[in-house]
Amino acid sequence: MPPRTRPSVVDRSADDTRERIIDAAQAIFARDGFVGAKMQEIADRVGIQRPSLFYHFKNKEALFVAAHEQIFAKIEPVFRESLAPNGDPFVQLDRVSRAVLAVMAEEPDFARMVARTSVDRHPAAVKIVRTYLQPLVDLSVAFVRDGQRRGIFADIDPFFFTLNSWGAALIYFIARDLLAPIAKPSEPKDLARFTTTLLQMGNRALAPNERRAQRAS
Repeated sequence: MPPRTRPSVVDRSADDTRERIIDAAQAIFARDGFVGAKMQEIADRVGIQRPSLFYHFKNKEALFVAAHEQIFAKIEPVFRESLAPNGDPFVQLDRVSRAVLAVMAEEPDFARMVARTSVDRHPAAVKIVRTYLQPLVDLSVAFVRDGQRRGIFADIDPFFFTLNSWGAALIYFIARDLLAPIAKPSEPKDLARFTTTLLQMGNRALAPNERRAQRAS
């Protein structure tokens, strides 16, 4: 086996530039959407020339993919590990919800990027977001259905339960600072309160009637 070599200074510099491009692009895609985002503004934010931007990403669509890929690379493993078979479904739901919300808190532009795409409906942008988001929705739906087959979860619609959960999280990170009492979704205490409330709502919706009665007694 050939000896492993350390990345050169040039390689590390290229990687750093690529990361800074993605960070800048996420902020601009979140603000302006896929169509409205300008590659020149992204290059200006990073402090590079426009041709240098295209050295790293061949076009805006490739950059849009990278902007989402970076975030979903954190979220997808959490989903698959947390919702693995043979665990306590309520504990698993708690774990995956907390982990995904923590990632969303670390990636403040994620929710706004998804929201802009859902409003703008540009076909290429919609296709990219769906490519990453749909497998997670499908996994969540399968998880709820499995719990229902095992008699652990109540008979509710798995897709709409999943949609409500994602929708609540997205609204929290998009619009929380527009609502009273004034707080930002980045504030730890506010995020903790939202997480607890979301989990309580989910547990109540999924708990069979007899489990609800046990908790109430």
